[in-house]
Amino acid sequence: MDKKLSILCFGDSLTAGYYHFGCDYYPYALTLKDKLQAAFPTTTFIVDEDGLPGDLVIGPAGEFLPRIQAKVDRSSYDWVIILGGTNDLGTGYQASKIYPALQEVWEVALHNGANVLALTIPECAVVSTTLDTRRNEVNSSILAYKAEGFHAFDLHGKLPYHNATEESREKIWDDGLHLTAEGYKLVDPMAEREAVPLS
Repeated sequence: MDKKLSILCFGDSLTAGYYHFGCDYYPYALTLKDKLQAAFPTTTFIVDEDGLPGDLVIGPAGEFLPRIQAKVDRSSYDWVIILGGTNDLGTGYQASKIYPALQEVWEVALHNGANVLALTIPECAVVSTTLDTRRNEVNSSILAYKAEGFHAFDLHGKLPYHNATEESREKIWDDGLHLTAEGYKLVDPMAEREAVPLS
């Protein structure tokens, strides 16, 4: 009998696949499912997406924590892929507040029996030493975090903005913050299959 594996892609507008000012959406979950199905043909993949544009990891303004709690209470996921913190950085929150809020979100999924794959926060068009420093602090903490069932993927390293060629930037970046449909197709957090035990 074929194995089944359920995955939740959870986050903000970057998870929702927001582009063209919100007139179009192309969630990376669509391509992820196709890639996983091709890599593991005897496994049936169920991939859900819950991305809320503008959401913050930090409450009470953000709905991140109650949203993920509701999702994992309703469904039993094998994997939860979490990308958050972009809007918090843009709002001016410090890394010392964003990282603990992310930890709370991860722990909800872990306590519900899911494996967690946390993504680092990608860069954007804004040139700001302060913003870069805070983003790097959060990302370093994400990559350094250790817990049973926890894994991290360096999306920031995989999707450069400032070091990208002009041609690449035009192809994959929509507005300097969000990606194009082609850009979202490149978001493959489970690409390092040997590091993410699926089979």
